[in-house]
Amino acid sequence: MGTFWSNLNDKFAKLSQREKVLISLCCVVIISLGLYLLVVEPAFKSNQALKKQVVATKLANQRLEGEILAITAKLKKDPDQAINIEYKRLLKDSQVLSEQLAKIIENLISPSQMAELLEQVLAGTSGLQLVSLESLKAEPIVGNQNADQQYAGYYVHPVRIELEGKYFAILKYLETLESLPMNYYWRSFSYQVDDYPTATLVLEVYTLGTRQEFIGG
Repeated sequence: MGTFWSNLNDKFAKLSQREKVLISLCCVVIISLGLYLLVVEPAFKSNQALKKQVVATKLANQRLEGEILAITAKLKKDPDQAINIEYKRLLKDSQVLSEQLAKIIENLISPSQMAELLEQVLAGTSGLQLVSLESLKAEPIVGNQNADQQYAGYYVHPVRIELEGKYFAILKYLETLESLPMNYYWRSFSYQVDDYPTATLVLEVYTLGTRQEFIGG
């Protein structure tokens, strides 16, 4: 094996500068593509599925909220037994959807553990250097005022981590994060090679919580 790498190194050394640059660029492209296919794409697909579930629950609950308000207005003008029955049904459906959303959040890692989790995985991965770790400002889970009242206390808690290292060290770090039993979402991913073979990874992940301030991290 050592002879193979030695011969390969000798052949590479004999190449022209232009050929060396082209080969290095090809390696970067292949490595980046492999990293994307092995780790990033599956993670994003899982994230998209979870996000769709949350969005669908929110939209259904908002629709029920509007129906409840409309029926409430009718009850004030012309009370009717059929309307009362429909009103109670909608209230029950709205409660069920709210409980479903609360269960999704309950199964996620808590905001106070998110940054600590990233640091723990980093500490267990050799060959990586932490550049920055930042807990970003919490954001309401939905933007309009009526929905904020319905989902009072539900917030998105993002964390941004930037680190440097070689391809396989970064790959191991991402695979470890993906294999953890804790649930969270991937928000954005950036992998860039500025000084081969050292690369920079910028990763944003987030969880959901019931308090606006980020506790710890």
